Amino acid sequence: MSQKDDMVPMEAVPERKAVRQQSGETSRGNDVTQLISSSLEEKFKSLDKALTKLSLVRVGAENSTKPKIQKIPFMLRENDNFKKYLEPRVVSIGPYHAKNSNLQVTHEIKLKLAALFIQDGGIDRNVFYEKIKEKISNFRECYADEATKCYDNNIEELAWIFLVDGCALLQYIIICDFVHFGLYDIWKRLNIKKDHIVFFQQDVFLLDNQLPYELLELLMGLSQKKDRLENLIEIFILDSINAPRDLYEKNKKNYQKAWKDKKPLHLLDLLRTTLIQPDDEKDETILMRNRLGKKLKRFLGDKVFDWLTFKKKRVWHSSFRTIDELKAAGIRLKPSETSSMKGISFSSWGTLKIPPIIVDNSTEAKLLHMAAYEMCPDFQNGFEVSTYIFVMDSLINRAQEVKALRERGILINALGSDEEVADLFNRISKDLVPNQMLYSDLLEMIQNYYNNKKLKIWIAKSIAEFIARYFHSPWGVIAFIAAILALALTIVQTVYTIEAYYNTDNHLAP
Repeated sequence: MSQKDDMVPMEAVPERKAVRQQSGETSRGNDVTQLISSSLEEKFKSLDKALTKLSLVRVGAENSTKPKIQKIPFMLRENDNFKKYLEPRVVSIGPYHAKNSNLQVTHEIKLKLAALFIQDGGIDRNVFYEKIKEKISNFRECYADEATKCYDNNIEELAWIFLVDGCALLQYIIICDFVHFGLYDIWKRLNIKKDHIVFFQQDVFLLDNQLPYELLELLMGLSQKKDRLENLIEIFILDSINAPRDLYEKNKKNYQKAWKDKKPLHLLDLLRTTLIQPDDEKDETILMRNRLGKKLKRFLGDKVFDWLTFKKKRVWHSSFRTIDELKAAGIRLKPSETSSMKGISFSSWGTLKIPPIIVDNSTEAKLLHMAAYEMCPDFQNGFEVSTYIFVMDSLINRAQEVKALRERGILINALGSDEEVADLFNRISKDLVPNQMLYSDLLEMIQNYYNNKKLKIWIAKSIAEFIARYFHSPWGVIAFIAAILALALTIVQTVYTIEAYYNTDNHLAP
């Protein structure tokens, strides 16, 4: 073919260019359409996936999913009260804060504790390490993805973190038992300062500073001292609960049953479970009281029963009244016999019982992190700790109300002034979501008692005014009695007159 044949007339160039453009635009248009279609398809798949999860929830399959160890929920991170508790003070436990340069100073302490635990366990340290590596995938599953993502290509380093931190934590719990009996020499021999000891205990209960309890069980089993270590963990938790120890001894079967029914996920979860332990005796008492109430209601009738038990109308108030208001209404305060945070109760005779609490320097951090744990999106719970904080905030506004709780043995102030305690509860309740249904019946009883008390005070006042007006002298009393007797005689006379009239009619009848 000649070069001349290949030449294209000038007038044909625009047409060919238009064809090329049209062809290119069509091709690019098809690509864009395919991309949009693919993107939309992925979005629809996400809807299908969400629907599948919803179906799992309906049949209860997803309720068995364990909540992950994760950071404080984002809605609380900007809360000023949380900011100073977002990171550990002295020690990192687990992967979240392992690379925090501010905590490297105490890394030597962890190595000392871990080495002592392994030595006392009588097991080759390589066995500890290899057993952890065998189950490393299980332990990673206990954390949110962000916690261990940076160790995807370095599983050995993650296993080392679990080995050192797990052994160090268990040895710390062992040493705390020595301190429980006043034996502080062990800390001096390990060259651990007192301030590190105090902050170490606070760091143990931070939400993202947890180790899987499954890991601790593995290490305890390998150490051949599992029973003793489990007992020491129980003692450690009871020393950390911020409530009188003797109450927990009395309620021992309750919290031990709670531990048996629900295997702990980590130490913070174990602490929370202990604090909201069920009370079987209380539940049985409530059941018997409800049965008796139903029988009494049938006997007396609805109106009389409701008046006697202060059930007039449904109360929709969202908070408790303050201690001062309750006292003004004649409501008495007493410490609960139970150590559970759910042990707030009210009797129809006007006694409000509240579980005792010790408020010290660790109280704020523990309560905040348990409340943050309850707000984690994958943790299904009844918000018991958050509700308890809400109740205490409602009851306490000023220092004098803290004093009233102290005098009743409900609150033990190890923090300092009463103003500090009042500020603590008023402060930490911010941004927390209580379970309003947890105490709805209790609120109704208190409010109705409060209203009835005001009515009774008005009746008593009216009677007092009547007596003061008409019985201010002995002659007034004599006149009142004479009037009552005259009225009674008139009534009797009228009755006899009517009866005689009817009897006469009956005799005269043919």
